Amino acid sequence: MASTFSTRLKIELIGDGEQAGSWGTTTNNNFDQSLEQAIAGVLTVATTGTGTTTLTTGNGPQAQADNQARQAALRFTSSEATHTVQYPAVEKLYLLINASSTCTFTHRLGASGNTITLLPLRTKFVATDGTNWFELKTGSVDFIEKTSAYTALAGDNIFVDTSGGAVTITLPSSPSQGDTVSFIDAEGTFDTLLLSIKTQILDGGLKITNGYIYIRINCIQI
Repeated sequence: MASTFSTRLKIELIGDGEQAGSWGTTTNNNFDQSLEQAIAGVLTVATTGTGTTTLTTGNGPQAQADNQARQAALRFTSSEATHTVQYPAVEKLYLLINASSTCTFTHRLGASGNTITLLPLRTKFVATDGTNWFELKTGSVDFIEKTSAYTALAGDNIFVDTSGGAVTITLPSSPSQGDTVSFIDAEGTFDTLLLSIKTQILDGGLKITNGYIYIRINCIQI
């Protein structure tokens, strides 16, 4: 019986009576490549254009580039505004890293399955059962710090430092209902060096606690 390959990680499963005298090499390669990549592999995937990149799924022991979908962590780069990454519709855990400062990645299961998005310079730890994505919470809320003009993305949590001068934050131009952007006065200087918020759609509030200012903006559809 010839070798077959596991569904999730494409590990080579040697058939009965096969590979006499060489099964040890195949087994070692399964450990050295297939299993190690699935547990500890980190691969950078450079995408081009605004279309779709389908992750490779080569059978058996392979170089990382030939089975991208097996890797434990995937780091994506792009100079575009959007890109889609297609995954095999099988169970898997992933650490997804968006290393692009411009691109929002859509991660899709199969040709038309469930999707999640990953904003520029963000990281997510996720699981999939082959049908749906599940975001796994691993810690506190992630904040970014800004000291100059910045166009926010939906979901941003921003420490704004105006100690060196006033800062203008522009809210997303096409928000969806329920999107949020949060601000914290990083240095307690909003009273003298202002934070300016540019938007046409605004429904939110202002809260001052212990001399620091926290603003939460809820985007609504009008």
